[in-house]
Amino acid sequence: MTSAADLYALQEIDLQRDARRGIIADVEIRLGETDELAEARETVEDSVSALDRLRRRQREFEGQLQDLDAKIKPLETKLYDGSVRNPKELTDLQKELDGFKERRDKLDEQGIALMESVDAGTKALESAQVEVARVEAEWEGDQKYLSETKTKAESELATFDKQRGQRIKGMDAGALGLYEQLRGNKQGRAVSRVERGICQGCRVTLPTHLTQRLRVGKELVLCPRCERILVAG
Repeated sequence: MTSAADLYALQEIDLQRDARRGIIADVEIRLGETDELAEARETVEDSVSALDRLRRRQREFEGQLQDLDAKIKPLETKLYDGSVRNPKELTDLQKELDGFKERRDKLDEQGIALMESVDAGTKALESAQVEVARVEAEWEGDQKYLSETKTKAESELATFDKQRGQRIKGMDAGALGLYEQLRGNKQGRAVSRVERGICQGCRVTLPTHLTQRLRVGKELVLCPRCERILVAG
């Protein structure tokens, strides 16, 4: 005969198995890249892209400045070396030179602002890289801990599985079937202890005739309220 005590001992094993399965399921959800890490990496990528755009724009400005310098230098030479004596031609040269210099001055102002933007972008990238390094270090530590936790839980689950296999050997099929059915309906707790005549599963005080049947121990007794298998405490 399979006693309530036998089923209670089996339940203790099953609850341990359930707990380990819960740990493994939780770890599997948390393993892998976190939202914080993804956001930190995305910030670095965005900072790199923004800085690249600024540097491309800076090179374009440098090219424009070089083009203007290439135009200004020969005009200055022609204007001041005495090779041109015609007043009108000199005036036209001066106007053309002034126009190029004015454009260059504006580009210089824009270039200074762009240089400041490049400096700010560089600092933003450095800050993002420091942050992603911090987040990655924490993430790697967490992943190591989670992996170790999962490995331990899997090992313990295997041990409890083996214990369960040994425990159910020779158990009455009807009793085991009732236990499994109740376990599925009662959140894993098919067997409830009775202490001072009270079912610990639902806290109902049991009738005297039930406690007497429980003490005799010749049959499985169910709680009239929660319908769990009762075991003497």
